[in-house]
Amino acid sequence: MHVTPRAFIRVPRIACVAGVAMFAALSVCPLRAAGPSMPAFIALHLAASPATPPSAYEAGQPACTPIPDMDIPVSSIIEAKVTGTLDSERLKVGKEIWVKMIYGLDYPGCTLNEGAALYGRVTESVSQRNPDSSLLSLVFDRADCQEHGKKPMPLRLIGLMGPNESARMHDAVPMGLNGSARNAANAVRGTNYVDEMLNPGGPAHTVHAGVVLGEPRLKLDLEGGPLCSARISSTNRSIQLETGTEVFLVVQSTP
Repeated sequence: MHVTPRAFIRVPRIACVAGVAMFAALSVCPLRAAGPSMPAFIALHLAASPATPPSAYEAGQPACTPIPDMDIPVSSIIEAKVTGTLDSERLKVGKEIWVKMIYGLDYPGCTLNEGAALYGRVTESVSQRNPDSSLLSLVFDRADCQEHGKKPMPLRLIGLMGPNESARMHDAVPMGLNGSARNAANAVRGTNYVDEMLNPGGPAHTVHAGVVLGEPRLKLDLEGGPLCSARISSTNRSIQLETGTEVFLVVQSTP
């Protein structure tokens, strides 16, 4: 199974990266696909965890399999943008949401064109005052494939980028990566800038799972929400993901 990005931040492929936790392993490995621009695919291999207790914040919720702290190749990331403000004060549990693909991508059994919708739903929405705090938990699990609308596709939210940071990053993408005719010196500077944004101090051409850029009051817990959904928290009384906010997703598979 493989994912073929048709446009993205093109980077050299790197060796298989693996992170291992006590009860789970998350691996990102290059796939066996034709051509030198072979993409990577992400898989969450879930092992039994009989000793892990249920999460404390919600009685009866099944235990979440820990996700290792790891760096994911940018070639494995699906980029999508929010097209209308998502506000935790207005969203109710169960509300359907969607984001739109920034770049097209080919996936086994699903061709996702630029602008195709990825669908999710709200699993938790809390806004309060005195003291101000808010929570917004989301799960994405369907996609508008060219062949089939709203086709099931389990996705994992692993990063967020505010609209201003998103614009800066894409402006910095060097020649050959976004079709612009920039010189080699600018290409090197642009690549270094993007690397530092996506994974400060980490390996080149990777995104650190849980990264939040350009939104200093937000934090992302990859599986902190109900039913192990991704939980966004804030010290503001509401969470607002404005138009242009970018989400980083990876395709999830379980054996």
